[in-house]
Amino acid sequence: MSKYSVLAARLGKDLPQIDKAVQAAVSQVAKAQATGDHDYYQAAALSLQNFYMGVERIFEEIAKQVDESLPTGASSHRELLDQMGLAIHPVRPAVLQPITSEALNDYRGFRHVAMHRYGFELKPDRIQQLVDALPTCHRYFAADINQFCQFLLTLDQAL
Repeated sequence: MSKYSVLAARLGKDLPQIDKAVQAAVSQVAKAQATGDHDYYQAAALSLQNFYMGVERIFEEIAKQVDESLPTGASSHRELLDQMGLAIHPVRPAVLQPITSEALNDYRGFRHVAMHRYGFELKPDRIQQLVDALPTCHRYFAADINQFCQFLLTLDQAL
């Protein structure tokens, strides 16, 4: 057993937690629409944050354990997302497809805004838009991570 099979197992363990954040966001927006209670949008904003923070935890593990290069500094969140879209020869293929990187960038940006504002300052329309697109983004992300885990397991067998 190498660090690659351990990493694949850890990434696989994180995916269901990210699933829960997606389900919560969808449920919270549905409640906001059904009740007219805008407090549910604030809850959905937190779930959107949780979604991207889970995504980013996976990226950090890959950057540390496979790339051996974790970005730091003011633009580190953007750089980390960009790094996951790069094929790093001969170390690894791109973790993310371009469509996934593009979709995730909206959640990266929203996470930053949500962390630096009061919840009541966030725009329900923007939260609604992000939650509407979330299941598709999540599906792309999960597929890319599952494919990357297969790469890790193949790499582990070659060692």
